Amino acid sequence: MYVKRTILVIDDEISLLKSVRERLEMENFNVITCTTAEQAVEMLSRFTPDLMVVDLRLPGMSGLDFCRNVRSTETPSRLVPIIFLTTDRSETQKVLGLELGGDDYMTKPFSSAEFLARVKALIRRSIPAESRDGIEETIVSGNLEINYPEHKVKISNRILDLSPKEFEILCLLVKKRGRVMTRQFLMERIWGRPYINTSRVIDTHIKNLRKNLCEMQSCIVTVERLGYKWEEHDTSAG
Repeated sequence: MYVKRTILVIDDEISLLKSVRERLEMENFNVITCTTAEQAVEMLSRFTPDLMVVDLRLPGMSGLDFCRNVRSTETPSRLVPIIFLTTDRSETQKVLGLELGGDDYMTKPFSSAEFLARVKALIRRSIPAESRDGIEETIVSGNLEINYPEHKVKISNRILDLSPKEFEILCLLVKKRGRVMTRQFLMERIWGRPYINTSRVIDTHIKNLRKNLCEMQSCIVTVERLGYKWEEHDTSAG
């Protein structure tokens, strides 16, 4: 059955909001617009969109602070993909956005064709895990248990507080345990395409992931100049 997807667009540039809305509605998306992050936070208390498009430089709460806020909540919105919009062509803001849990970014001005392609790709990648081919519902490694449909991870009886991207990285490493995952591979597989400064983005997520894993952090092994792999260790002793 066809489900009409809803996209929340947050930008203080009225002309851009109008053109983006028109283009997305032509593709049969529901579109809700806001001019501030504060308005968007209030809206997210009432509904959960399928995708959010967020300008980095908003008045008041910035796009980065909005992303940080959303990713730190326990609401369904923390799993919603985010595309950042920016006029800044430097790496700093873009990399920071990806480190905070953004999924993609576009530099203004951008073509509507490329924008639509990115939107559709992110929505395809965010379909419920239980409907994806080849994805196990539960992945186990020692005391670690990953519930893919519910996006939950447990070590013994402790629930881990992981960001959506940390969750995806962990799933991939554990599912392909023993195999080296290069930073480039992780970036392309999880974010959908290579980015500037791939190493910094991946390494930041791995650092946070290890911190959350506590006694099992040594299972993520650094392979020098390549990337990372998951190795099972006996963490029950002692």
